Amino acid sequence: MRRYNVGILGCGVISRTYLSDIKNFYPKLNVISCADVTKELAEKLAGEFDIDRAYTTDDLLADSEVEIVIDLTPPKFHRELNEKIIRSGRHLFSEKPFAGSMEDAAAVIALAKDHNVYAGSAPDTFLSSGLQSVRHYLDDGIIGTPFMVSANMMSFGVETWHPSPAPFYAHDNGPVFDMGPYYISAIVSLLGPIESIMSFSSKPFETRHVYKGKDAGSDITSDVDTTCASILRLKSGVIANLNISYDIFKSDLPLFEIFGDSGTISYPDPNFGGGRPKLYRKEQLLDPVFNDSEGAAERNKTFVELPELFPRYKDYSRGLGVYDLAYSIEEGLEPRTGGDFVIHVTEALCGIRRSGKTGQIYKMTTTCARPEKTKKGGTVERD
Repeated sequence: MRRYNVGILGCGVISRTYLSDIKNFYPKLNVISCADVTKELAEKLAGEFDIDRAYTTDDLLADSEVEIVIDLTPPKFHRELNEKIIRSGRHLFSEKPFAGSMEDAAAVIALAKDHNVYAGSAPDTFLSSGLQSVRHYLDDGIIGTPFMVSANMMSFGVETWHPSPAPFYAHDNGPVFDMGPYYISAIVSLLGPIESIMSFSSKPFETRHVYKGKDAGSDITSDVDTTCASILRLKSGVIANLNISYDIFKSDLPLFEIFGDSGTISYPDPNFGGGRPKLYRKEQLLDPVFNDSEGAAERNKTFVELPELFPRYKDYSRGLGVYDLAYSIEEGLEPRTGGDFVIHVTEALCGIRRSGKTGQIYKMTTTCARPEKTKKGGTVERD
């Protein structure tokens, strides 16, 4: 695969994670420029990471050497900027959420096809070592036929660590659109598309106190519900219980578990690239029935840690989806994080929000195939 020239649009907190990981782990991605609405921010980032060119948005899109643009701007700008990127003839990789509505997501994907360019979106963690290992184990039948998922993203917002927390509580964002993409992408990539959604949501705190950044000490108003409990019914019949909150001080709930008719598989955190899945098989439960021994009793108690089947570059990493986009361009394939998949994930997020407001079941109108899994031991190569 040849090397692709990449431009970064948006020089905030997450840009540094992308740049560090791309430079360390994905040598086929050559970051040659960065841009921000404030050029000084671009110049600062360029200085930190030895990037040759610091631009404004229009200057970046006028640079004929840039082939892929990574959009790391706030969500409210995504459709406008993503369409601008596509119209400039560049391939697009957008941070999540890809769009604020299913219609916007579909329009951007359609525009990319019209302009013969490729488009993909974060989160890409479902392509990483941990969740791809889970995918192979599930497909091999390690827990039999899955029938239920428990997923819990329980934390206390971003205002204790993020220097600019206000956008996370704007009407087009919130925990469902900020963190929900990791869990929805994991569920759909592992178990298939969603059929219907029922949600209930609330806002325990009308204001949030800011602890970091230039606005430290002030309060901001939350325009969105910050706690949401949802039930998703997948087309396969699997039921997923998804709880997402920015109002929880501490929780011991497991973040991600899949239950099958022959066992349970647990994964540490869909927000992270690495993580060893753990397995509990029905035989462990039945051991003491047939074997009254200390060994059987011990096996009855514990999950067994399974190996990851892929290299783990970092626990928390970004850039794998951009690499998959470049690989897809090279091979003429649909990016795993684009097309029908990203439209379906976006609709699911919107469906959770709508059901939470109306108290009614939301029936999905889109579907998608599970993205192709990667070869064992590889990075983005396909079977």
